[in-house]
Amino acid sequence: MKPVKITAVIIAIAITASLSAQKSRKQTVVLNGGSRLTGTILAADQDSLKMRITSSRMITLKKSDISMSSPALAIEKPVIDRGGYSIRLSASSLTGHDDEENIGSMSFHFSNGYTFRNGLSLGIGTGYEELDVTVMPLYADLRYHPLKTRVSPFAWIKSGWSFTFGKLDEGQYYYYDFPDSRGGPMFNAGAGIELASWRSNAVNIGVGYRYQKITYKYDHNPSEQIINEIITRFNRFEVQFGFVFR
Repeated sequence: MKPVKITAVIIAIAITASLSAQKSRKQTVVLNGGSRLTGTILAADQDSLKMRITSSRMITLKKSDISMSSPALAIEKPVIDRGGYSIRLSASSLTGHDDEENIGSMSFHFSNGYTFRNGLSLGIGTGYEELDVTVMPLYADLRYHPLKTRVSPFAWIKSGWSFTFGKLDEGQYYYYDFPDSRGGPMFNAGAGIELASWRSNAVNIGVGYRYQKITYKYDHNPSEQIINEIITRFNRFEVQFGFVFR
């Protein structure tokens, strides 16, 4: 499947998840006398609950008048707590070009980390990517969520080292055999939107920039003191879709 088609599928999944979440926001409040009110909870504090009954009518209820058995009080939350330990799974489409044609590939990452109360998250991660060779990055993952709302923008920076497996494509460098692949530094930065559930699990979509350097070396003969080296630098545009489990 081409990266463009994969990207379209990823965006469609994110939109579907967002629409499904919006449909589940309507709740029923049970009053002490047994009456029931159905609508959308807009805000809540220690003493009151603000609720939209219809598209044009909004009421405010005292919590002392609401039965403690009301499911809305147990389900709805005014803010999302993204703090604590989390696990992230993501799939990305990497696109760019070389001297001859446009290039596309897929990237799969797994990371885990801890988010502090100020929205800053620190973690480590790894993954699987196909560039000229198979690449396994190992990186530090820094993220920031400025808001505690259900839908929040976020930004990320990943930096570390990628380990490579296999030989360089001999079709481009047919006159040499480079069996020694040294890997190289990697860098990734981007921003996106996260949609969280009331349990704080979430889906997200984002765009970013991906850089990777890979070095190949070949020792001809120890007595000749000759070393050939090829350095490849990859610059890619990234579209990312992921899941967050807290």
